[in-house]
Order: sequence, then structure tokens, then C-alpha cells
Amino acid sequence: MPASWLIVYEKGADMGILYKLFGSKKQEQEGKETLGNTEPTCPYCSQSLVKMPGKKTKCPSCGKFMYVRTRPSDRKRVIVTEQDAAKIEEQWAIKNGMPVSKQSQSFEGPAMPEAIKHSQTKGAQIAAKYELMPSTGEKIAQIVSDGIKNKTGILGISRDIRKQFPDINKAKADNIAQTESADSLESAFMDRSKAMGVTGKEIVVTDPCDICRAFADEGIVPIDHEYVYEGKSYGQKPPFHSGCRCALAPVMLDDK
Repeated sequence: MPASWLIVYEKGADMGILYKLFGSKKQEQEGKETLGNTEPTCPYCSQSLVKMPGKKTKCPSCGKFMYVRTRPSDRKRVIVTEQDAAKIEEQWAIKNGMPVSKQSQSFEGPAMPEAIKHSQTKGAQIAAKYELMPSTGEKIAQIVSDGIKNKTGILGISRDIRKQFPDINKAKADNIAQTESADSLESAFMDRSKAMGVTGKEIVVTDPCDICRAFADEGIVPIDHEYVYEGKSYGQKPPFHSGCRCALAPVMLDDK
């Protein structure tokens, strides 16, 4: 990993930006288990590594894949097992206000005002994307906005869409709810991050497809990084496809 991409751990001003963006360290540490190794050590066999890996890497000693994540509790970069990587991804999903339960698909964490406002402007895009009447797109945009504000979750948004538009089946309503909620939340993340000087990001995955897994495996990238898969650009943020459940986590890059 280039030196300019190393995470800043100790710079109080930079860490303060992340705390303002996603809450205080003290609040998050309460009641949360500490996951991962902050030193270059395999989380499986405890063997020392030559250096801190920048992404998913196979341990040269035990042969198991190690994962690298940023802990939401203290914004430190850690090496974790596959199981603990999933736990950290769930913690980030909660922090980003994304659904974390397949059963309830409920939103956790604070609702971003930027996400609420962003979703209200998506009427025309929703109508074009899902081949709907313009008026229907506008109403669905408001349903998504209200769902984020009131934390009704994916199932709640889907239910409200079908209640107003009985011709839209559950599968399509679920897809609209997931995709458009994610788009608004991640757009808000990018806007707020750039405004507050956050310089890096990484993908947090949930049930990833090949595309999303490839982007997650890129590890830490600059905030303006564009994700490309097999020659096709997927933009700077999730959702990368319909129904995508990926989210972004903030990282402060060393400015050296």
C-alpha cells in the first residue's frame, strides 16, 4: 500500500472529523467487543507478519485468509478473521443507517438529513429507471424519504409503495426500496464526508456478488476513487447494482 494511503491513527484533528461524522469514540465503545489485531499479527495462528496488509491476504503460516477492516468503535485499522470481518461490516451498516437484518430490514442508527433530502429529488430518475409514470416516481421518492426519516426499513418502504401502487409487486417494491434507500444514504455519506474533509473510504459488504467483493478487496482508496470492474465504471459509491447492500466506511489517509 502506498505511504500516502496509510490510515492516520493519532492525529486528533483528523480523528475529530470522523467522530463528528459518525459519533464519538466513547459512545461507540460502550458495550461493544473489541475485534481484530491492530498489530501485524495473524488473527488465526497469531504469527507475526512482515507488515500490516492493505486488503484480504492469505497468511503465509497457516494459509487462512485474513481480512482488513476499520473498526467503527475507534476507527483503527485491524486484521480480522472472516467471522469478525462480518461483525465489523454489520457494525458499519448500523452506523451508516443501513439495514442489517434480512428478516426485518430495519434501519439502525441516526437518520442523515442529507439522505432524507436527497431521496426527495429522485422522482424523475426513479420513474425512468423502473419504467414508471413521472407522478409515480415522485410519490415513490417521497415514500423512500419518509422511510429513511421514520426508520421504517426496507420492508416498511416496500409495503408503503405497494399500498399506494397495488400494481407494483413485492419483488419490484423490495428492489426499489433497497436500491433507492442505499443510493440516498451513500450519496449523503459522500457529500458529508467531502464537506468535512474525510479523505478515504472502503467498501463494507453484505452478501456480496463478484462485483461487490472485488471492490471490497481493493481495500482503502481515496474518497474520489472510481470503482471499475472488467472495464466498466460503477461510480464512486454503492449501490453498484439493483438490490446492492454495500455501504461505505470513512478512512483518514495520511497526507504525506
